[in-house]
This record gives sequence, structure tokens and C-alpha cells, in this order.
Amino acid sequence: MKKLTKYLALLLLVLLVFTSTACSSNNEQSQQEEQPSEAAEQPEEKEEAKEVPSAALALVGPISDMGWNASAYDGLMKIQEKYGAETTYTENVPPSDYEEVIRGFAVAGYKVVFAHGSQFNDAVLAVAPDFPDTMFIITNGLKVEGPNVAAVQVADEEQGFLMGAFAALMTETGKIGVIGGEAIPPITKAVEGFEVGAKYANPDVEVLSAMTGTFNDINKIKEVALVQIDEGADYIGAVANQGGLGAIEATVERGVYSIGSGVDQFDAAPEAVVVSVAKDVSVAYEFAYSNFINGTLEPAIHKIGAAEGLIYYTPYHDFEDFVPDSVKERVAEILKDLEEGKVTILQQ
Repeated sequence: MKKLTKYLALLLLVLLVFTSTACSSNNEQSQQEEQPSEAAEQPEEKEEAKEVPSAALALVGPISDMGWNASAYDGLMKIQEKYGAETTYTENVPPSDYEEVIRGFAVAGYKVVFAHGSQFNDAVLAVAPDFPDTMFIITNGLKVEGPNVAAVQVADEEQGFLMGAFAALMTETGKIGVIGGEAIPPITKAVEGFEVGAKYANPDVEVLSAMTGTFNDINKIKEVALVQIDEGADYIGAVANQGGLGAIEATVERGVYSIGSGVDQFDAAPEAVVVSVAKDVSVAYEFAYSNFINGTLEPAIHKIGAAEGLIYYTPYHDFEDFVPDSVKERVAEILKDLEEGKVTILQQ
């Protein structure tokens, strides 16, 4: 009997040890399941950054023109610097190569293709359907078709308006001149805007106006400017891309004054360029590119001007004391009216 009791006691002890070990093992496993592993505690790796769309630019003139083409190049460089986009450009594209250059950019894989000027409109519309994954953006485009074409129109008439207003307020002879390049809508609108702005600021002023049909012939535009000066104009404004530099040369030779166009052209002739009306086309480029990467760029025509900060007066530089305070105050009022939409320049 004692042996049996001893045997049962030993058996009970074994069972207790086994049960204790099993429970301990289950508790450890439960704790391991409840506590996240070191790997689980590590934050998930961030998703790879989205690829920045590359951008290409086709230009009708050189980036050194201190005007229309230079401003587009500035826009492309801002896209490169701000977004880290891969960029390229081709300048001085002749009409016969418009489509070839646009298509070449798309074939090379550029996701955004800027065509700088309404001259490219037909070429873009011909190429775009073949490259549905590429966005084509026409500066001053007049027509868009399909889901991958948009246009950003600069309010060129506002630029001309501000140029004309300043010249009309400053003239001492009562005559001012405006010279246009090729007869395309952005240029003709600017020239018309110049005339409207001049009369808006000074109803008695006489405006001498001429179209030259060229953006490249500096000498031709210079000769036209000399004729206007000989007729009494003491302030000349040219909207003719690099050709407009000819008008500035003419004002230097004859000792009269220029209104710069497109960019701050003071450095082109510090003795003659009193002020410029700049078109910061980079504003339009960033508008289009940022909306594209955000998926909000509508395949439509978008018009941008003074209200968006694209068109504005530059500083007076060395002419700060030359320009009367009354003129400064008046042009500031006119610019504000334009920004607030209180002025109708051209009837639609």
C-alpha cells in the first residue's frame, strides 16, 4: 500500500511539472504573438517617389533674344530647377521643321512638349494623336483638339496696353511709335493694345504704328523705327522678338527713348530703355506644368495676364528720378485697373 501511495505521489509530481512546462511554453508563445517583431516595428519603406515628367521646348527664335524666346527658356529652366525635371530645347526652328521637331521630342520620350508660339499650332495638332501619353502645350495656341493638347495664351494685348499707356504719359512731342513683327495674333493684339493704352492714358496722343512681317531682321525694324522718330515720335515700343532690338538701336542713335518689351531690356541700352513691360512667360509654363503633374490641366485654352503676375512693369533703374512721380502714380493705377479687370482692351 505504501508503495502504491509513493508511486501515485511520484506520478502526480510528474504531471504537475509537465503541466507547468506546457503552460509556460504557451504563455511565451502568446506573448510572442502579442508583441510585434522587430521587423514589424520598423516603419514601412516609403513608396518610391513618382517619376518627374520630362519636358521639351521648341522655339522659333534664339534664347538670347532678350524677349519672347528668352522668357520661354526661363520658364523651362524654372521647371527644371523647381521640379527636377529632365529638359531639352531646340531654338530657331524654321517653319519647315515644326512638325519634325515636335514629333522628335515625343519619339524621344519627353512627357511634356512645349511649342512656343501659335506658329506651332498645326504641327502640334498633327503630331499629338500619335502620342496619347505625351502632353502637348502650345504657348498662345489658338486651337486645341483631343485630350492631350492644351494652350496657354498670354494676354499680349495687356502688354501692349501698358507700353502704350506709359509712352503716352511720358511723351513731350505728343507722338509715340509702336512696331510689330510678324502679323500673327499675339503680335497684332499687342500692337492694338498699345494704341488703346495710349489713348486710355492720353486721348490727345498720336500713335504711329507699323507691322514689319519679321522677327529676325533687326536692320529692317531699325529703319522703321528711324522713320517714326523722324516723324516726331520720342518714345518707341517694339513687339517683335529679337528684331525689336533694332528699334532700341534706333532710339539710341537719335537720342530718344524706348519702352522695353517681353523682358527687362534695360541692359540692352541703359541710356534709352526707360522701363520695360515684361511678360514673365515662366508663370504660364509653371501653371501648365504644375497642373499637368497634378492631373488638373484641362485640354483647353487658358489665358493668363497681369492678374496672375505674368505681365508687369519692370523697375526704372537709372531713370528712377527721370520719370515724374505723377506718371509713376498713374501707371500704377492703370496696372491695378488691369489686374482687377476694370479695363476692356479689345472687344471679343
